[in-house]
Amino acid sequence: MPNPLNPQRRVIGGRAVVNRDWIREFTGASVGTAARWYKVRDEQPKEHRHPEKERIDGADFYDEKQFRDFYTWFQNEKQSKVLKADPELYKLHSETVVSINKAAQLLGFKGPSTIRKYLKDNPGYFPDSVGEVEGPTGRMIPGFRVGDLQDFDRNRTGDKLGKAGRRTGPQEEAPVGRPSALEEVLAAELSARAGGEPLTATQLAEQFAAEAIDRDGYHPGLAAELSVQYGGPQRSWEYVVRNTLEHRPAPAATPSRSEADRRAEIALAALRERGDVRGLAASLAREHGGSRDVWERAVKAARRLAEPTT
Repeated sequence: MPNPLNPQRRVIGGRAVVNRDWIREFTGASVGTAARWYKVRDEQPKEHRHPEKERIDGADFYDEKQFRDFYTWFQNEKQSKVLKADPELYKLHSETVVSINKAAQLLGFKGPSTIRKYLKDNPGYFPDSVGEVEGPTGRMIPGFRVGDLQDFDRNRTGDKLGKAGRRTGPQEEAPVGRPSALEEVLAAELSARAGGEPLTATQLAEQFAAEAIDRDGYHPGLAAELSVQYGGPQRSWEYVVRNTLEHRPAPAATPSRSEADRRAEIALAALRERGDVRGLAASLAREHGGSRDVWERAVKAARRLAEPTT
């Protein structure tokens, strides 16, 4: 059982200082998150940087005013990273009921699978369906009240919810590929599986990535989607997705498929999703590994594949 918090605040020379337990109580952050904020302070803007620690009576304290300024900046940074809703969401009447497909589109999700995942693994986080509506193929699919979707969008803050619905605290501060960031957001699931085969956070994350690829196929926005579903920095999930793709066996139906063909398919999917944007090859190199020149060739091949045939 974790030790209870012992928040302390002192006033020294007219200046208030607080200990880390005070910071954790004030923010709701875990011990790992609070420690990481301090560890990566040099990566933060100087005018909003986490305060340096001060040793007082054998314990670490931090300037309260400086910390409050840092935390306000940090919250604003999180808010700026929240997925942006389609303006159409607020043009619809609050009592209108839309399909799960339309709800995903209005909220900026990759697809309805994101909503299904929230409903299954994070009870209470996403509004419940209010019934069924006719889908594009005539099949009845879940429907959602627009007013509930509007409330959900207004309450999105950038905080991530772990698989079990536990608030995991701010996630964006971890550097690329830091396993500790994934350990924190997947802690509940790792704990639930403690009685079975032991898994590291990275192995569990790769398992989730593989399941998503099996279910919906690979697409360039997969890492962002996993970050939204499970929490943790998107760039850590890019590392996970890249490793998962590298270790997946080639489909049995296409044994002669070359690595160049695979890259061209990935580049084609990115072209269709993002458009022929500047820097696409460099972005794909970061997401999937390999040199920029290799991905430049893949993008060129994808452009040829995307050209209409006559």
